[in-house]
Amino acid sequence: MEDRRYQEIIDHLIRKTLGGGGEITLRVSGKSMCPLIQQGDFIRIERCVPEVIGLGDIITFKRADTYYTHRLLWVVKRGDGIRLIPKGDNEINTDPPVSPDQVLGKVISIQRENRTLRLKTPFWRFINRCLWLFFLVETTSILLYRFTMGRFSPVCTMKPSLIYHRIKNTGLRFTTGIIA
Repeated sequence: MEDRRYQEIIDHLIRKTLGGGGEITLRVSGKSMCPLIQQGDFIRIERCVPEVIGLGDIITFKRADTYYTHRLLWVVKRGDGIRLIPKGDNEINTDPPVSPDQVLGKVISIQRENRTLRLKTPFWRFINRCLWLFFLVETTSILLYRFTMGRFSPVCTMKPSLIYHRIKNTGLRFTTGIIA
């Protein structure tokens, strides 16, 4: 019960700080955005309205008492509103849709040891757009594969090969190694 109360206080402070135009810094504890954002990195988040979030931006959102930081892959507009589809760079599947009110803000910088990557610069906006295109093609290919195999096989599971993982991780490490 006490943990729940602490979580509510932390959530309130985060939303109040971001809502007042401030920025917050959080420490990353997962590997879903590797190699760009690694476990132990610090990310700086600023509040933003959904209309300002662009495809390829890295957003932080809350779902079921957990904060996630993933890349915005696409936006679905329906009559009842907007749904954002995020995906971790190191994940195969997309996340379930996120409503704009679940989004805390977008990541504006990543700090690792004594280096800081400022994602608001034109260079990094271009890189994020290129990475977005890469992951969009990857996700579309996986969905197409699942759809096609599902027509011929009653059970279709996507288990990426070691070669696929090696190519993806080498390419991402190369890209982030050059620019980081």
